[in-house]
Amino acid sequence: MEIVNPHLAHSIREQGMIIPPNSFGYIHLAAEIELPRPFFSNSPAKKALLSELKILCNELKPAFPAVQRADLFDAFIIPPGTNPGMELIERKGYDVHIAKFDIVILVECTSVNDALAIRDSSEFKKIQQLLEKKSKYTHLMVAKNPNRIDEVSKETNGIFLFNYFYAEDTSTLLDVWEYTAGWWTAKANLTNSTPIQPVENGSQYNLINHCRWDKLIHVLPSIVLKPSLKSFVLKNFTVNNIVAMPVLYHLA
Repeated sequence: MEIVNPHLAHSIREQGMIIPPNSFGYIHLAAEIELPRPFFSNSPAKKALLSELKILCNELKPAFPAVQRADLFDAFIIPPGTNPGMELIERKGYDVHIAKFDIVILVECTSVNDALAIRDSSEFKKIQQLLEKKSKYTHLMVAKNPNRIDEVSKETNGIFLFNYFYAEDTSTLLDVWEYTAGWWTAKANLTNSTPIQPVENGSQYNLINHCRWDKLIHVLPSIVLKPSLKSFVLKNFTVNNIVAMPVLYHLA
């Protein structure tokens, strides 16, 4: 792991904000339906799809005791922080799909084995097939939590981040996440994060970070106004050949 500008932030470990991983299993299903339009509502077709997906997600928990949550997310903005990652993809010639997922379903299960079984169930495949029929591109991943700051509350709506990471060398990816997360906790009001990591080969992404803020005002000034986001966070990603592709969501 190569470190850049260490004077700008301290890691979450140094801040005493890292706790052991949980034992849950996750199913992360993402789809590209239409690009987020921050100042416009979804199209009628997407609204109808979200309504149908919400019904199907709500049916998972009563069908499977191992399902703790099944949440549906609708993207509202793709931050400009993706630009350094796009430049890295072009320069290195990485074969990775650029994440522009405007719909995400995250199913939280009691264990990874439960998540694998539910992923293969007819109930979940109904959701997957519906999204595949309607979308330009879908991505499915069964995952575990390798480390965390704290659990991401989904009891009420807020600003949710899924940050899709691709790394040339996955051995340092979690270390870089831990190190750069210290900027978000110190300078962007972050108090939670549960990154998820694929448990099988074949995922386009080596890590997906998931976190939440209550309101956009709690995070937007940090994204827009603080130059250390680029000089510390994004620079530490790119110098370690890591592509970060963040997308912001609301609960649908």
